Amino acid sequence: ASDDKTVKIWDAKTKQEVCTLRGHAARVNSVAFSPDSKYVASGSGNVFIVDESVCIWDVSTGEEVCCLTGHSKRVTCVAY
Repeated sequence: ASDDKTVKIWDAKTKQEVCTLRGHAARVNSVAFSPDSKYVASGSGNVFIVDESVCIWDVSTGEEVCCLTGHSKRVTCVAY
């Protein structure tokens, strides 16, 4: 999770950044990998900026698959 509105994917072996996922309008509060590690879900929102969304990302491409909106408050936790 990050205050800069991004999610960073890291290679644990090389300790190098693989990609940065951009698309949230507010800080990212929570991230979770899918059981097969092909996707990442990220939840966003804060008191000052309206972005109560969950975005699903393809880890291999870094592309947003979909963004789920409609929460009435910030998203503080995501899980698969």
